[in-house]
Amino acid sequence: MMGRGLMMGAAFAVAACTTGSGAARPFEDPAVQQLFNMPTPRYFATLKVANQVAQNCARYRYDAILDAELNERRNEVGRGTLTARPLTAQIEAETDVTERSFQGKHGVELTGSDLCPAADAEVLENSALSALLVPV
Repeated sequence: MMGRGLMMGAAFAVAACTTGSGAARPFEDPAVQQLFNMPTPRYFATLKVANQVAQNCARYRYDAILDAELNERRNEVGRGTLTARPLTAQIEAETDVTERSFQGKHGVELTGSDLCPAADAEVLENSALSALLVPV
């Protein structure tokens, strides 16, 4: 567990050097607050879908710094990665629901398609998912 924390810390330090000094959105942003207040399974499902969207759209990158900051704050209140392990089955089920919902909402597949129009729609909606998408 300690080694994983050190590796994550090093990865976030590298990300901070390459992407700027902090997250693209402040913690007080309404979309960020939506993420912070989500139940644990839904939170981790949203992170996964946001990451998939960023990987399939050249106009956005995933905000790994915001992800780390949110996880740290959620750990402080007992809803971050430190408490997620016993919820693995629930997180997997919620991820399946979230992926299907996103695909149905936007009429796309999460792999093998251009997700930029879907990402743009999420940003316009100021959804929780959009808080993790940073225009490049």
